[in-house]
Formats: sequence, C-alpha cells, structure tokens
Amino acid sequence: KWSPDPDFATKAERVLSLHREPPEDGPVVCIDEMGPIQPIPHQGSGRAPVGLPERHRASFKRPHGARYLYRAYDVHDDRLIGRLRPRKGELEVVRFLHTIGMRYDPRLRTYPVQDNLSCHWTPKVRDWASLSNVELVPPPTYASHLNRIEAHLWAISEFVANNADHDSWKQFGLAMARHISYRNGPHQNRRLADLERRKRIARAMRFRAERFARAN
Repeated sequence: KWSPDPDFATKAERVLSLHREPPEDGPVVCIDEMGPIQPIPHQGSGRAPVGLPERHRASFKRPHGARYLYRAYDVHDDRLIGRLRPRKGELEVVRFLHTIGMRYDPRLRTYPVQDNLSCHWTPKVRDWASLSNVELVPPPTYASHLNRIEAHLWAISEFVANNADHDSWKQFGLAMARHISYRNGPHQNRRLADLERRKRIARAMRFRAERFARAN
C-alpha cells in the first residue's frame, strides 16, 4: 500500500537517517503495542505422539481479562524491551516511555519512533516529551514498515503465544521475559560485534572515497 502522507519524504528520511546513524546525544527506540492478549490456548505447531494429538482446553470462562504488550526496540544496541499493561492509552504510553528513559543516562536525549495511533500524540504525551528531553519521531501514515519493532512481532507471537496455554498473567509474563532474555542474550553479542566490524569497514571505505574525490 502507498502512503498518502503529504510529508512522506521528509518523515521517511528522518526515520531512516536515525536508523542509519545513531545520534550523538542519545538512543533511537522503536515503539509499538501488541494486543489485546489473553492467557488462553493459542493454536500453533508442535510435536505429539502418533494418535495422541494435543487438545485445547475449553476457554468459556476467561477470568484474567485482556492486556497489551508494549514493546520497544533499541535500534543501534539491538535490544528488545517488553512490558504488559492492562490498557492502551496516553497514561500507559507516558509510563512506558518513562520506563524506557530510565534505562539510559538522564542527560541523553531519547528518540522514540512510534506510529500515528491517537494515544501516542495526545497533548499529555507531547508535554511530557518536551519536559523529559524526548523527541517523538512519527513515521509517515500507512508506513509502519519503517518502524523496526514490527519485525519482532512474529517472534514474540511464535515463541510466547502460539501453541501455548498460559493459565495466568504471571506465567505469560515469565514466558515473555524468558524469550526477551534469550533474544538479548550472549549469542547476540557476537552478531553485534560483527555488525560493528562491518560498520567500521564501511566508514573507512567511505572516508577513503571522499579523500580520493577531494584529491582529484
């Protein structure tokens, strides 16, 4: 689908520039919500003995209600963050942004990339951002593919919710915490080191090309 946003080029370039090079004064964090979620049986694939397939329990009674998973992805540190919240609204958005800000030096400026959902851009959220050294960055309308957190939705659904039967929010939260901990674990450090090496090589090649151009 094509975005009808009249400022598409400006907004897209702003988001992509933050993705390409980390700002010197703070982190770039992509934010989105997933839900509503319920701790009930979810379909999925798995292994079972021949003739003894897994059965879903009845879920007519749902006493635990629904919640929303607030997700954040630190683009340049390659770290995923997740929190369960009881509702979706401006107050929860401010609280989640505050939770993210607590992970960094308070002197740093935070750049959250978040879509155009109405509760992301209320006066209360904008006022809090202006007072908290936070620059809210909107992607163009109908251009959610520019928000890198979207790429992590499938993994959370597949490894936490699908083919699972969590009977409480505590159990669901523990499964989500284990997935995020594994995803951010030591095996990621080798990939980050390789990415950093590639970035250094690219910067060196770019510098040599610019120096050669100036010399000629």
